[in-house]
Amino acid sequence: MDSHRKIAERVGAELAERDDVLAVLLAGSVCRGEHVATSDIDLLVVTTEDSALEVGPRRLVQGLLVEWIARPEAEWLTRFDRPKTSWLYSFLEAEVLMDTGPAARLVQAAARVLETYRTSARLRELLVTTLWHGQAKLDRAQAAGTPRELGFWSAICVETVLDGLYAVHDVPLPAGARRLAYLHRVPLTEGENALVETMLTGDTAGRFEAARHLTARLRTELGPADHERA
Repeated sequence: MDSHRKIAERVGAELAERDDVLAVLLAGSVCRGEHVATSDIDLLVVTTEDSALEVGPRRLVQGLLVEWIARPEAEWLTRFDRPKTSWLYSFLEAEVLMDTGPAARLVQAAARVLETYRTSARLRELLVTTLWHGQAKLDRAQAAGTPRELGFWSAICVETVLDGLYAVHDVPLPAGARRLAYLHRVPLTEGENALVETMLTGDTAGRFEAARHLTARLRTELGPADHERA
């Protein structure tokens, strides 16, 4: 067993001894087996309502950074279906280290939300307003026509374009670092998939044109922008 997992299980066992801890789950790259020597150890903790456990401490254990997020079950549930980043993916991929019941319920709830999720009007509005701004900048970059401008603005637009694709297909947004990893859950059309591939792997001009095309399409599909917030 590698040192990351040993430390995760050790800290998890220490947390599990507390009366105000109801479940401990291993999350992140260590859970997925994707960690490297410098990776953090991430734990999800379900507590009682009156728990005195720190919500999100960070501490070094044998040279490795250990972090946990501790919340009661009801508070975790509120973070599964919300306009911005959803925590449901963390529970779906997590490994349960200790559970008195709430971890299993939260995993089941996360699966239900993923199945029934519909993008909120507020998130659509926020994204299309950002894309409205982005379209103007892309138009200026196209007029300039220099590789530096094209490369810079296509890179800037990638995150919002990916978020827009999640939104129009009614798939919850994962954490920023996991946007690409969960893109397979988004039922992209053949045309969208081709444009995303070009936006991420093409040459400078190709990436720019793909980002510009997707931005224009998403502006139409997401609905009207809130120009008072623009």
